[in-house]
Formats: sequence, structure tokens, C-alpha cells
Amino acid sequence: MAQAKIIAGDAPKILRIGIIQGGKIVEERLVRKRANVTIGQSAKNTFVVPASNTLSRSFLLFELTPEGYALQFTETMDGRLSLGDQVAALPALRQSGAEKRGDTWRVMLNDRSRGKVIIGDVTVLFQFVSPPPVQPRPQLPASVRSSMLQDMDWMLVAVISCSFVIHFGMIMYLRTLDFSRKPDIEEIPDSFVHMIVPKKEEKKKEEVKDDANAKKDEKKKDDKKKAVDTEKKVAAAPAAAPKTPKDVEAEARAAAERRARLAADVQKMGVLNILGAKSADGEGGAIADLLKGGGVSSNADSVFSQVGGVGVAGAGGGAGGLRTKGGGSGTLRGGGSLVASGPGAVGTGEKASEHAVRATVKDSAPTDVDGSLDPSVIVKEIRGRIRAVTACYEAGLKRNPSIGGKLVLRFTVSTVGKVTAAEIENDTMHDDEVASCIKSRVMSWRFPAPSGGEVQFSYPFIFQASK
Repeated sequence: MAQAKIIAGDAPKILRIGIIQGGKIVEERLVRKRANVTIGQSAKNTFVVPASNTLSRSFLLFELTPEGYALQFTETMDGRLSLGDQVAALPALRQSGAEKRGDTWRVMLNDRSRGKVIIGDVTVLFQFVSPPPVQPRPQLPASVRSSMLQDMDWMLVAVISCSFVIHFGMIMYLRTLDFSRKPDIEEIPDSFVHMIVPKKEEKKKEEVKDDANAKKDEKKKDDKKKAVDTEKKVAAAPAAAPKTPKDVEAEARAAAERRARLAADVQKMGVLNILGAKSADGEGGAIADLLKGGGVSSNADSVFSQVGGVGVAGAGGGAGGLRTKGGGSGTLRGGGSLVASGPGAVGTGEKASEHAVRATVKDSAPTDVDGSLDPSVIVKEIRGRIRAVTACYEAGLKRNPSIGGKLVLRFTVSTVGKVTAAEIENDTMHDDEVASCIKSRVMSWRFPAPSGGEVQFSYPFIFQASK
């Protein structure tokens, strides 16, 4: 026990700091780990105090140096400091005894130093004390603590044990059975393999060779027979008599008649005339007569023979000409437009081309997060609404396809998770309409309610037009 006291006495003293506000101690802490002590409005400080005109967001109050701690203060701070044998006020130390570093003064402290620093309506009390022993973690007595055996469900253990025994016994029983199976060729003795396998292979090869030879012989016989028959026909055929001019003229006239009949048949078989032609009584078309009453067994040839009136365009009609029965004429022009003339003419105009844009919006992790909101939650919420930012950028690309760059927004999220402010920190795109659109969309966003008060963070967006 005496040895423990000696070790505790030899250990370096630590800072004991108390924060007083409105005449009440709002926080007291032992700084066991020797490190810099900061105070201010930011949640990253060692001590967080409310907003004050005399204090920045983060101020280094106690600086750890190789020689020990040093107290730093400004002109707006007041207080008293005891350095062992003497007590001095901060204004007097600014005149002599303190080292000036820019807008602040610094005074080195020792293990006997103590004092108070007044920062507006906040008073900071400090002194150096010996570190008290770390209190052990409280534990329940053994009679109250539960054990694993007491918490175990013995009914469940019994069911699992019985199931394991039954399954294990079934597996061992199945392994003792001798199931019949087809022997593998590798298990057959070599003597039987040499006796059986080669004979089967040789027999198959002989059969294949015999079939190939038989097919070749049959082919040779057929070729010889065809050659003999051709020679006989040539020998028996009489010599062709020379054609006279009358025979040539008759053949030409017969060919012209066949072409005329073919053209007439084609005119009668026009698809448009088949669909629109009416019967003799004027009540229905030929197709209606063919399908009347649901009967599909009618003679289609008799129906098609009654259809006529569709002309076939020839060379005299001109390129791209359409001839109709109603007397009108149509002309098909290039460029996707169709213009018709004559009775019931209908025209369709050109389709205007639309400039399609494709945009890519990339983001990164938030920076300068000041508050208790997790950065991963911020990234998840913003990426879920990134389509709204992309829509603003695509609208800008339709006006100016060359815009692009980086836009950094500074978000301010209230205690209920609503975005209360969105300011532009950096803008290399230089497009006011896109920036205004993005800010208006962002102001309607909501984040999970932070637990430590208002949160501020910066978030970058990188805009690039896709090719």
C-alpha cells in the first residue's frame, strides 16, 4: 500500500478544470491525458461554451510544451494567476512577465500554479492536482450474478442432444449397408479388358470399311449406267431442223401474249383492291364475302378473281410515282416528309430535332463537419437526392453545353434535421441559374435530427457533360 502511494506521488500532476457560468459550476473535469486544452463553440473542443463575442469558435487555452503547460490569453480576457509564491492579474502579466505571440500572450505554468480566467460570462478555474486512482468497474456480488448453467434452457439442450444421437446413429447404420452398384471399367481385371474391348473396336472398324466400300461400288455403277443412257438418247435423237423466220415470229408473239396475261393477272391481284373492293350488290367487300359467317372454307380463288382496278406502276409513271383509282397522284419526297396531291390530300411535316443532353454529377465525402451528424449518414442522404442536382445541371447544359466544374455548398442543418441555409463556398462552373436551382432544391432536403445541436458541413459536387 505504501509502494502504491509512492508511485502516485511520483506521477506528474494533472490539470483539474472547472467551468462556471451564471454563478453555477456547469462542468468539472480531470485532464488525465496530457494534451492541448481548447475552449470554444465548436463541438471538437475540449470544453464547449455558448457563443461569445470575446471568443472564437476554437481557442487554445492550455498549450502542452516540452517544458510543461502554458496558459494563453487575449486582451479581452481577465483573471488572476498564482505561480507559487506570487499572485498576478492577467492585465499586469500583459505588461510584464508574459510572452506576446501575435494577438495572444503566453505564461508558463508549474505544478503549483492555479488561477481563474474570465471569458465574458464564463469563468474557467484550474489547478494542478495529483491524479487520483482509477476507480474499478463496479461488479455485482457472486450471489446475484447469473451463470451460464443457470441461463441454459435444459429442455432445448435435451432436444438437440436426442436429435444429434438419432442422426449420428442413422449415418453409421447407412455406412454399414452394402449397396449394389455397377462396376467401373477400372475395377475389371486387365485380362478381361484385353479380351473384350479390342474385339469390339476391330469389329466396328471392319463394318465401317465394308459400308464405305459398298457405297463406292454403288456410286461407280450408277455413274456408268447414267453415261450409257445419255449416249443412247443422243444417238436416238433426230437431227434438229433449222428454224424458219415464221417460226421465230410466232414464238415472239406467243411470249408477248404471255407477258400481257401475266400483267392483267397481277392487276387483278392487288392487295389494296382486295381489301377495299366491294361486291356487286355494294354491301361488302370481297374479303367480307370470303369471311362472312365465320366460314373460312370458301374458295379464295373465286374471290380474288372478282377483284380489279389496281394498276401496276410502270416505267412511264416516273420514279417514286403512285397511281390510285380515284384520280389523285402522290409524290414521295426525301427527308422524311410525305406530301400528297389530289382529292383528300394529307401532308406531314418534318420532325424537328431535339438536342439531347447527358450529364454526370460526382460527389465526395463532406468536409469541415461541425456537429454530431455522422459523415456516412450525410453521404447516404445526399446521394439519395442527387437526381435533383443532376436535373438542374442538365437544364443548364441545354442552354450552354460547355458549362461544367466544381460547386461546393456549405450546409446548415437545424436540430430537427431541416436545411436552414445553403451557401456557395466555391464555384468554378460560374453559372448563376444552375447554382440558384441547386440551392432551391437543397433547401427542401431533410437529414436525420442531430443529437448535439446545429450541424454545419461543406459538400462538393463535380459536374461533367457526358459525350
